[in-house]
Formats: sequence, structure tokens, C-alpha cells
Amino acid sequence: MAEVLGVFGAQAFVVLVVAVIGLIPVLLYRKTTPTVLVVPYAFLTVAAFATNFENVILPDVLNFTEHLVGNLGAGVGFAVAAYLYRQRSITGDSDGSAVGAAGPDTEVR
Repeated sequence: MAEVLGVFGAQAFVVLVVAVIGLIPVLLYRKTTPTVLVVPYAFLTVAAFATNFENVILPDVLNFTEHLVGNLGAGVGFAVAAYLYRQRSITGDSDGSAVGAAGPDTEVR
């Protein structure tokens, strides 16, 4: 059971399944989910697909895609999301939806 379908490693396959299942609510609630959180999740999904298929086709290209596009893109995306959230909580939003302006239970978009 170390390999699933003779191609994918079990751990990488589970990561792919979790990424695909997690993509469902992200896509369903994309209107209410901040874009700065949707984009990094999309990068993580790209990394999950690339890590599974790099053993099947184009191993060097997909390994590069996994690490540079997927993981680095997600890291930068989440860093930008954290920075923007922190800026909004410090300065407050003009519509009052930031934590600093309206309290800790207010949703930030």
C-alpha cells in the first residue's frame, strides 16, 4: 500500500485528495472568501497536483512547478494576506469591517 495505483505515493496522494476536497468550499464561497486567501490555496492545489504527476510526466518541469509556483506562491500569498489583514486591523477599514474598527468578532473581507 506504499503506492496508490502503482504510480502515486500514499502520502502525496492523500495531500492531493485533501487539496481537491478543500477546493470545494473555497470555490463555493469564493464571493465571501477574501481573494487574498483563495489565491494561495490555488497555489497549494497546483503544488499537490504537480507533486503527484511529476513521477508520470515531465519530472523536472513539474518538480520546478511544485516548488517554485506552488509552494513559493502559496508562501508569498499567505504572507501578503497576513500583511493586508494586519494593516486593516491597525488602520481600520472605511466601511468599519476591520477588527480594529469594529471589534474582534467582525469579519474582515
